[in-house]
Amino acid sequence: MTRSLRKRLCWWHTALFAAAIAISLLLAWKEVHRHDNPDAPPRSDKWEFITDTALESCVPFVLLGAVSWWLIHRSLAPVVRLTEAAEHIHEDSLHHRLPLQGTGDELDRLTSVLNDMTGRLETSFARVREFTLHASHELKTPLTILRSGFEQSLSRSDVSEPLRDQIINWMDEVDRLNRVVSGLTLLTQADAGQVTLFTEEVSLHDLLRDAASEAEILGQSLNLSVNLALTDTVTIRADRHRLRQLLLNLTDNAVKYNRENGYLNYSLKNDGTHAIIQVESGGRGIPAEELPHIFNRFFRSSASRGSGQDGVGLGLSICQWIAHAHGGEISATSVPDHTILTLRLPFHSTPPSQFSMANAPARERSHESAGTRPHPVG
Repeated sequence: MTRSLRKRLCWWHTALFAAAIAISLLLAWKEVHRHDNPDAPPRSDKWEFITDTALESCVPFVLLGAVSWWLIHRSLAPVVRLTEAAEHIHEDSLHHRLPLQGTGDELDRLTSVLNDMTGRLETSFARVREFTLHASHELKTPLTILRSGFEQSLSRSDVSEPLRDQIINWMDEVDRLNRVVSGLTLLTQADAGQVTLFTEEVSLHDLLRDAASEAEILGQSLNLSVNLALTDTVTIRADRHRLRQLLLNLTDNAVKYNRENGYLNYSLKNDGTHAIIQVESGGRGIPAEELPHIFNRFFRSSASRGSGQDGVGLGLSICQWIAHAHGGEISATSVPDHTILTLRLPFHSTPPSQFSMANAPARERSHESAGTRPHPVG
């Protein structure tokens, strides 16, 4: 049976007003009877009579206010619970549904409408992810064919130098598209819960040494000074391949947006509950208004857009996903010529979401198992 919250509140307050009027009439009758009773002790002061009557008349209104507040608080409690539950719904938890109270009133109907809306959003997000994943896989084959054709053209002896340079530029663009497709595929699979972490004991100081070696190679053209500060020996359970990918992306960004004769510093600390990795670099820095957005997909800082670098805006998004998948977090601070990216990884944690590659392509699973060297995605 459908019940209305408005009707319930109306009847409750009608009953309260009726009770308050009845109590007021009862107290007034008592005072009149006392005044007309010759055996009752006389009032010593007329002001005492007025004061007592006023105080007794206030009693029903105080009771009315208290009970009314309790009824309203009790009636709106489901609204508070509904609001708190709705605040926890985001793009990764669209499968959750708001709880019904079972009263059949307006709040239950509102909850049903919100649940239906969430279901439609979940379906829409799933379709977008499926389209992105399929499109990414479909693009890999023609890009591979294009690159193979360019390589064959370069091997021909009758290719002129200007055409050879043009073909090399085309190959660079194909490689850039390949990085975009690979990054999109990974992030879409992560959104769909199709990626799993192969955890093992990982030595973070060894991974940082590898990242520093990569930085020395990548930073030769800028004559970068690469420094490594390992105050602690830290070992955690994590996916070695994914952490290597994260550090390589951070290194690639730090080198790409650095300055000539700049610096790149790596540090590793242990605060008792987390392993803290920091990557400090020089360069233009990131404007304060852009810092909250640098982990968004395809976001590129205004400084990077003017630098002529070929980043695609997915590298830091992948870094953030890898950090969250390990139960950690990544953050950034920046001023001109000093940018710090900080990665915090807990020693003992359960990843916040389930990752599964049951539906992933076989070649993707074999790539994960083989532990091949990841490429940076800028």
